[in-house]
Parts: sequence; C-alpha cells; structure tokens
Amino acid sequence: MEQLNPKSQPALQTADWASEISRWGFFACGIVLVVAAAILPLNADLEWTRHQADLALVIEQENIARNESYAGMVAAIENQNPDTLRLLAQANMGLIPATHDALLMPGQRADPMMFELLEPAALEQPVFAPQYSRLEKLVMTPKSRLWVIAGGMLLVLIGILPAAKPK
Repeated sequence: MEQLNPKSQPALQTADWASEISRWGFFACGIVLVVAAAILPLNADLEWTRHQADLALVIEQENIARNESYAGMVAAIENQNPDTLRLLAQANMGLIPATHDALLMPGQRADPMMFELLEPAALEQPVFAPQYSRLEKLVMTPKSRLWVIAGGMLLVLIGILPAAKPK
C-alpha cells in the first residue's frame, strides 16, 4: 500500500487563496455600492413621504378639533344657550349687560374676535430633520451618484475577472 506524501499532493498556494478572497471582496464591495446607489435615495424619499403623512395627520386632527368646536357653538346657538347668546351679543354688537363692566372697549385692537375664540389650540407639527451618512450624501446628488455607480461597477468587474496565471 502506498503512503501519501504530503509534499507530493497539490496544495492551494497561499497567494491563490489570497487572490481568490480579494476578488470576492472587490465583487462584494462593488455590489454593495451599486445597490446603495439605487436604494438609499428611495429610502430618503420614503422618509420624506412618512414625514408628510405625519404632517397631514396633525393637520387633520386640527381640522377635526375645529369642526367639533364650531359644531358645539352651532348647537349652543340652536339650543339658545343664554351664555352663548350673551357672548355673541357682546362680541358682535358691543352690548354689555348693565351689571358688568367692559374689560375692553369694543373695536379696540385687543378685542377678542368670535372666530378666534372658537379656534382650537395649534398642535405641534413634526419637524423633518434627517441625519444622512456620508454614503447617503454621496448618492443623493446626481453627479456624485454616477461616480459611485461607476466605481461600484469597476469593483464588480475587477471581482469577476479571472486570476492571473503565472507562466
């Protein structure tokens, strides 16, 4: 029976192994850059769209509160609530009961208007302040985005080229 001599078996050279790993590294980096150039601007657009949706929700909540306030005032007028009718007479006609003193003279600039009293308090609107990484900033502008794609494609090309064979 023959014994196998470890020196007689073909072994993968260290240089071949390093070359193979580096080729896969170039290929993977190139793919990552190309995919990042395609996905990151879409992600920024998605963040902006989500911000706009949050802003629309806040505006809708303000409108609902305003409608409820106006509906309450209309209901109070239809039910002839004496406090509401007195408030309307004071605000619109400047009529103040003899038992009360006027805090503001009608027509003065600080005179509260009826619609201002009906308006609900403004809600806090969300602020759009994204934090972009350097790669995101690079792929956001069209000129640098082309350079990132070209660099990524060059890395992919280097990664798929066959290794050089020594003579």
